[in-house]
Amino acid sequence: MPRKIINTAMRNGLILGFLFSINFLFSISKNSVFLLFTYAITVNIVIVMYRMSVKHRDNECEGVISYGKAFLFVLLTFFYAALISTVVKYIYFQFINTAYLDNVFQESVKMMEMIKYKSDDAAIIQLEKMMKPASYSFVGIWVNVFFGTIVGLIMAAFVKKEKSIFEEKSEKE
Repeated sequence: MPRKIINTAMRNGLILGFLFSINFLFSISKNSVFLLFTYAITVNIVIVMYRMSVKHRDNECEGVISYGKAFLFVLLTFFYAALISTVVKYIYFQFINTAYLDNVFQESVKMMEMIKYKSDDAAIIQLEKMMKPASYSFVGIWVNVFFGTIVGLIMAAFVKKEKSIFEEKSEKE
């Protein structure tokens, strides 16, 4: 894997990680205005990622990038952003609002009872293990990487740019 892609993805992942973290902080709010901001930030994440990809193509790849490399760049950027966002989530759940995950667990159990979901003790214990700060935050990495995969598959088609036949011909001469 080219070092250029990794370095640029790490730098851009820092910016996206900041956006992911702001989006997370707005999403845990009970305020409907903040919840609306999460949609705007999500759209902004896609726009920023597109601009970063085009900038990477034009500046780092000399204006030419294959579909695969464009996809890899998007995926790596989302991965690094997910790591940063996970640290923010962990700090929030572990130190700032320690009761948040316990409340989510209690609401989940109530919801399962309300829909008459037959769960045994093992399922409740497993759910309780998932509601620990490290476990819950770690799942966020995979959610963000999955989102990055979807975005990358689509965005790479728009970002890719092959050398034109005229450029190739002039290089051969």
